[in-house]
Amino acid sequence: MSRHVRFATLAAVSAGMVCAAAGALAQTNTTRAGASPAPTQAAQPARRVAVNPKRETLQKMQRRMTIDFKESRLEDVITFIQEISGAEFDPMWQSDRGTGMNKDKLITVAVRNEPALRVLEKVLDKAQEDFEENTWQLSDVGALEIGPKSALNKSKRVEIYDINDLLHVIPRYTEVPQIDLQSVLQQGQGGGQTPFQDTNNQQQEQPRTREQRTQDIIDLLITLVEPTQWIDNGGDGASIRAWNGQLIVRGPDYMHRQINGYAFWPSYTASTVQGRRYVSLDTDNSIGKIDGFAQQPVTGTTGGAGGGTGVPPP
Repeated sequence: MSRHVRFATLAAVSAGMVCAAAGALAQTNTTRAGASPAPTQAAQPARRVAVNPKRETLQKMQRRMTIDFKESRLEDVITFIQEISGAEFDPMWQSDRGTGMNKDKLITVAVRNEPALRVLEKVLDKAQEDFEENTWQLSDVGALEIGPKSALNKSKRVEIYDINDLLHVIPRYTEVPQIDLQSVLQQGQGGGQTPFQDTNNQQQEQPRTREQRTQDIIDLLITLVEPTQWIDNGGDGASIRAWNGQLIVRGPDYMHRQINGYAFWPSYTASTVQGRRYVSLDTDNSIGKIDGFAQQPVTGTTGGAGGGTGVPPP
């Protein structure tokens, strides 16, 4: 290579470096002027959304399904429901934990277009023994524990329920003052006597004491919610104590569910307006879903009271 060619090559390289530096300086000045910088190639990590595993399990168990099993093994039926729903199951089998369900028990059940949770409840009813009732509950990690109540009673937690609003008593009066209109007419205007009679006989109905009302609530709970499972009734499921307007209950999840439900699960209220019935759900977008609605293209519009032209938008 000649000396002139070498110098020309070095000059071209130098010119390229100068152009690159000028471009970088121009980009820096543009960014300082307020323009947005060019996006980087590295993707930003997605923000994780906190998910309640218990709520997610119940949401999966709302999937509708149809089954028709005849003389099928209980384990096979449970496995089928688990695979269709996608929820995590934790069955209490006899071979694993002593007291539990019999895997080889043959059951016959047919359900059409019902939520998976309802299907599971019917299967558990079919699979229960003479003196062992089956049910379901949610574990701390959101798994669906199923099996006899005696086996589920081994997993307990403590919940405190405030009942002060139930203990509040509104005064009720059995005797009220009476107005003697005849004496008012006889006295005329300016009379100094009161028109009320028997004002000293006003008596207030004596309510039950706070301790008695608290015990009434406890009696209702242990009578209506799993009566055979409470320790006060001879069971081994849950215990209940009262303190300062609160009930302290130590028991399994399936009993807490029947006392206060799940705070994360939507409730509904029905109302009637002009002969039409409406249902309102207090759920959120993370678990809410509306079926039967879809976006459709608009092919034309018509004029109305607002003076529309009736010409489709461009």
